[in-house]
Amino acid sequence: MIQPIRRPSIIDQVELELRNAIYYGDLRPGDTIPEVQVSKQMGISRSSLREACQRLVRDGLLTQVPGRGLFVTTMDAGTMSDFIDYRLGIEMQAASIVAEKVAALRADGDEAGAIALLSPLRESLERIRAALAAEEVIEAGNADLDLHQQLAEIAQNRFLVTAMNTIVILTRMGSFSDPRGYGVRADLTDTHEALLEALEQGDASRARALLRETLRGLASRLRSGADDHELVRDPDLLETDGPEWTAISEQAPPG
Repeated sequence: MIQPIRRPSIIDQVELELRNAIYYGDLRPGDTIPEVQVSKQMGISRSSLREACQRLVRDGLLTQVPGRGLFVTTMDAGTMSDFIDYRLGIEMQAASIVAEKVAALRADGDEAGAIALLSPLRESLERIRAALAAEEVIEAGNADLDLHQQLAEIAQNRFLVTAMNTIVILTRMGSFSDPRGYGVRADLTDTHEALLEALEQGDASRARALLRETLRGLASRLRSGADDHELVRDPDLLETDGPEWTAISEQAPPG
């Protein structure tokens, strides 16, 4: 039977707006969420804003400080390192499922189906390549996160997709929290090309190994504070130092 369409609640919409504002950098790590001002700007009640914010507190995107209010979470090196361990488990499972799907399609002689399955990843890789060539660091980062989100979506596991929805935002927050400036690896296209090749071959073990190497390398860099790989940074995208409220973006949702 056809089910009635469920309209998103006000709280759902507020949560999405805040998630997008954090993802796109309109709200940066350390920024406060002034309840009166934000609820008035969004045209909602303060109670609706509070409920939406509590969802983000639960996911680690906002931090509540008693007596001071709500702030966008700042990801220190230790927190990011622990987070990457969690991210690793989610992404390795997604990569395994995708590789197995490709292997099954190839076993059935469906070469076109295997290529089509991975085409969103290939498109994101080309976006990264073009952005780095144009020195558009934030766009390279957007395309990189899109690729990781798509990996979970291609796996078609709703729990992995839900986890990745938050993971990509936390990853972006970690990048914005770096006082040296927002940056991406200069060899990003090489690492993703290797991952895509493993997936195209249906090699789940190789895909997991590549993700493990890349993400553990990132965790090691965060723990030590030293860059093992050349990074391309945008000096204009530094960690904010204010509690100033910035307008919420009307851009499309991430992923």
